[in-house]
Amino acid sequence: MKILVCVKQVPESDSSFIISNSRDWIRRGTFSYKMNRFDESALEEALSIKDRYKSVEIDVLSVGPENSKDAIRRALGMGADAGIHVFHDPGGYVSPFLTASFVASYIKENFYDLVFAGAVSEDYMQGQVGSLASEMAGLPCVSFVVKQEISPDRKSIYVERELDGGLIESFELTLPALITIQGGINKPRYPSLSNVLRANRSEIRTINSDMYTKSVPGQRNLRLTIPEKRREGYVLSGSVQEKAAELIQILSQKAFIT
Repeated sequence: MKILVCVKQVPESDSSFIISNSRDWIRRGTFSYKMNRFDESALEEALSIKDRYKSVEIDVLSVGPENSKDAIRRALGMGADAGIHVFHDPGGYVSPFLTASFVASYIKENFYDLVFAGAVSEDYMQGQVGSLASEMAGLPCVSFVVKQEISPDRKSIYVERELDGGLIESFELTLPALITIQGGINKPRYPSLSNVLRANRSEIRTINSDMYTKSVPGQRNLRLTIPEKRREGYVLSGSVQEKAAELIQILSQKAFIT
């Protein structure tokens, strides 16, 4: 059984961002990166299948600039078997439609029984790539999955997704299929030392995105803006009595109490 996991390198959320001159994305070199945590959860689900069935092989795929290989190497350190990098670096915003077209092109050329992806990425938070790629590749798809279980014959997969109000929707998909995984449903394992050493020695297969036909996206990012500061918070300090007195003084000054 062959499994593909799609991973992405995203900016650290606590980094300081500077908008690029094109105004459509953030300037590189002003922040650090990490693997998207939703993709970590997706990889952990794939690895849990490999723990049960030793014959399972897991490949990881990342679309993006050169530093995308860092996410691939982390995935290899966690236990994936091989990494594929679709190099695409326009230097600015990349639409989910275009990314999905690269993922789908790779899937159509390389058979996998099951494809995992994170439900969303922490930078764009659009949740579109997995579903778009499944449609382009002709695979059945369920998104925001919170539970999965492979059938004993490994020909189908049972999945559950959580709806509003705590309702659970369940599906059975015939393989091959693609599912996107909700974050926080598991505890992704840490890369072991032996796997990290292996990952550092592993050769990552690189495919230039020019090898694939670029689908024309139906959207264009106009601009990226930083929200203006409208209000400032104030933290009370001191003992409980001092905080209470200070709060009363502030409320009185603002005429909330008399």
